[in-house]
Amino acid sequence: MHLLRMHEVFTIEFISASRRLHGEDEAIDYVFGLLDIPWWYYVIAAVLAVVIGRLWRWEGGLLAGYAFFLLAETVLMRRPFTGEHLRLEVLWSWREWKDQKEQILTNVLMFLPVGVLAGKLWRWKGLWIGLGLSIAIELLQLITARGLCEFDDVFHNMIGAAISVGIVMIGRKLFKGETE
Repeated sequence: MHLLRMHEVFTIEFISASRRLHGEDEAIDYVFGLLDIPWWYYVIAAVLAVVIGRLWRWEGGLLAGYAFFLLAETVLMRRPFTGEHLRLEVLWSWREWKDQKEQILTNVLMFLPVGVLAGKLWRWKGLWIGLGLSIAIELLQLITARGLCEFDDVFHNMIGAAISVGIVMIGRKLFKGETE
């Protein structure tokens, strides 16, 4: 059996077992769906992390590896589709909270590590890294027809990055006595 096909069968069985164990809990199914990353993406991310970590700083290596995971999850692993690819309406997802809450929270949570690592490297300027990565993802989704390019995702990503950069900055002041 082809390795990719084996991975798909295993993933389907794993999610099916999860549904039987937890009922039809949508949040759990959503999270398991997000974790469906092929093994070679882990290898690529690890190589990026090690190489950049050795050439520069460990935080930069981890950030590069994690940024690759984000690109894999939000662009590379998706299939192109027809339909809506651009939504310029600001905060539309908040008006549809009932249907969009998992997506909103996922966008906030997935940029927490970006904020921690970028904040460790560049302090508050690390928010620019979060913004650039988020915009790059949205533009790639639009160009490749593999997602919905929207302001809301950038806004939610930046909430996550800002929270974690803020935590890093508070930690710097509390534990190192650094001032801005």
